[in-house]
Amino acid sequence: MKKFIAIFFLMLMAASVLTVPVYGLAITPESLQSRSAILINADDGQVLFEKSSNDKMAPASITKIMLLVLISEKMDRGEITLEQELTISENAAGMGGSQIYLEEGETQTVENMLKAISMRSANDASVAMAEFLFGSVEGCVKAMNDRARELGMNDTSFMNVTGLPDPNHLTTAHDIAVMTKELLKYDYVNKYMLTWMDSVYVGKEKDSEQVLVNTNRLINNYDGLLGGKTGFTNEAKYCLSAAARRNDTTLIAVVLGSDTTKIRFAEIQKLLNEGFANYKNIIFHSRGDVVTTVPVYCAKDESFNVVSKENIYYFTESNCKVEDFTLEYEIDENLKAPLGSEVPIGKAVLYKEGKVLGEYLLYPEKNIDKEGFFSFYLNNVLENIIK
Repeated sequence: MKKFIAIFFLMLMAASVLTVPVYGLAITPESLQSRSAILINADDGQVLFEKSSNDKMAPASITKIMLLVLISEKMDRGEITLEQELTISENAAGMGGSQIYLEEGETQTVENMLKAISMRSANDASVAMAEFLFGSVEGCVKAMNDRARELGMNDTSFMNVTGLPDPNHLTTAHDIAVMTKELLKYDYVNKYMLTWMDSVYVGKEKDSEQVLVNTNRLINNYDGLLGGKTGFTNEAKYCLSAAARRNDTTLIAVVLGSDTTKIRFAEIQKLLNEGFANYKNIIFHSRGDVVTTVPVYCAKDESFNVVSKENIYYFTESNCKVEDFTLEYEIDENLKAPLGSEVPIGKAVLYKEGKVLGEYLLYPEKNIDKEGFFSFYLNNVLENIIK
């Protein structure tokens, strides 16, 4: 099919196509005290730094990131709401470790449970949500493992929803980064992850106030933090997964097996700082932005807007230049209405030095309806007669 081609000198990239070479950072695996660590670009999952990132280790409460993913997915599908209430079981109320001291038989809202999980890492709230979502903890654990397989977390095995010690409850820094990346697709828990202090009332009479102080101290001192999840058990030691965004660049850092809480926070900041200093995303079109306008036949209007359904960007080392890249829009010729907004009508192609780096489908901004005969007659035939 013939194409209408528009050429622009821009920088563009979709993550799944181009692998950007990773240049040396000022940190080395030997310079970190944590047993395992990783730094990735949150948009495409590209690994920028790693230290024993595929070693299977106990994740402690970082486990709850997957629980939050499942909760977010159900909220996104409209299956649950923040205002919904759940009844606390004996099993949930009896959970040890970090908790908000829920009572058997009391009712709580989904929102309060999300606060407790995100801020205090409450085990009783986690079990209550697992039972509410899937009927049982076992059902939720199965869903967590199934979702892990779907995400390619092949070195992860969840045995519970809390992260309490179990010799078979293991994952890796790499897999934690993957599920953190998945959680970033949603914003249902961002508010709570970034709240320093709040409280919930518990008990059948709601007469006991539980003050929640976020376990992630980066909230108060790291610019651009999007959220994170801490974890600690004697077996796992101190762990942390955190995401941050500056300008158009979003990074995820994970550290496992830190001897002190001070080390985990310091090394997460070191990883993120190095990433932001050496790499950047340049976004030329956000998802839904109009990228060009093209002519159309048999429609009320003579042209329509063309959009991309994904961010058009390029992830690169910080000194890369826009002029190094060429972007072409190849749009089908002689487009005629009707056109659906879900049917591609062309593509954008990225070149560098004559080499194709990526191709991205383009769509009409909205459905383009065919002009009716009467309207066509009035707008065209009569207009010509009058002239």
